[in-house]
Amino acid sequence: MKNEKAHTDVKTLKTMALTAGATVAVAAGGLEVMDEAVAWTYGKCLEHGMPYLTNMYFEATLTYLVWFATGMYFTYLDVTRSPTKIQKDYWPTNWEMLSCAVPQIIVYGLGVVIGWVQWVKHPQEMSQVIQEAPPTFIEMIFQIVVTFLIFDFVMYWQHRALHTVPWLRNNIHSVHHVFSAPFGWAGGWVHPVEQAGLILGAAVPAYMICHPFARWWFFSTMVMILVDGNSGHSVWWSPFNWLIPGHGIDRLGNGAEVHDVHHYLPTKNFALILIVWDKVFGTYVDPDAENVPTNPYQPPYIYKFREEVKRAPSVTGGSE
Repeated sequence: MKNEKAHTDVKTLKTMALTAGATVAVAAGGLEVMDEAVAWTYGKCLEHGMPYLTNMYFEATLTYLVWFATGMYFTYLDVTRSPTKIQKDYWPTNWEMLSCAVPQIIVYGLGVVIGWVQWVKHPQEMSQVIQEAPPTFIEMIFQIVVTFLIFDFVMYWQHRALHTVPWLRNNIHSVHHVFSAPFGWAGGWVHPVEQAGLILGAAVPAYMICHPFARWWFFSTMVMILVDGNSGHSVWWSPFNWLIPGHGIDRLGNGAEVHDVHHYLPTKNFALILIVWDKVFGTYVDPDAENVPTNPYQPPYIYKFREEVKRAPSVTGGSE
């Protein structure tokens, strides 16, 4: 019996070792495939995109195009009265969408055009060095994740400061809070000072940490998530629905569900991408909580935002 048991144990250990080895081999093989895919894709970008990729405004152009496409996507959802709408008793009017979208499209688009004109006139002065060697898949993912963490942490405190400091709240951030129920184009409806802060918060870590290919992915993903957060829709690709979706304390990803609440409880839910910052620093309100009040849909309060914050109803967890 002892010999049989010992033989069985050895056999079990061998099976476990073979399984572990096979798992490692499959993972290594998978990483090798991903490395090849990254190298092939980046190589094609260089082959067909040079010398345009060296333009210092290339990332701005890419971000603008993704922002525009994402805004149009949510406009379609609003116009067609999509069931993904969170606050179904409010829909932005065509005039609200047009008056918010058109100025942004023109201003941001004009900035991109000016950048390309400058690059054509002064290619050497307006060009950046693009690495020829591709990153590995692990390197690219690591750089994107670290950049997102730094950006999101900085944006949490910047956003919170915009609410906490009276002058910033009343003269800068109140421009964005003219909408008590945001929609796709409302995300970019901000004061130029606030926009500059967001651009710096994203660009500084991205250019310090990321390989160009990782940087392109970061900017594209970042702007999609930011538009989603202000969209008023619960879409399947929102971090709220796939990044540890759970409920309450288990939830990790932000989204329109969380940010909608912020627009009528403006002392809560400051985070842009990861709600972990709100949870850690005591400013999180779960949109599914029973004691969360409904949106009063008050008129735009661009000049009365300070008073609006004071009158905001409180929920469990206190207020700022």
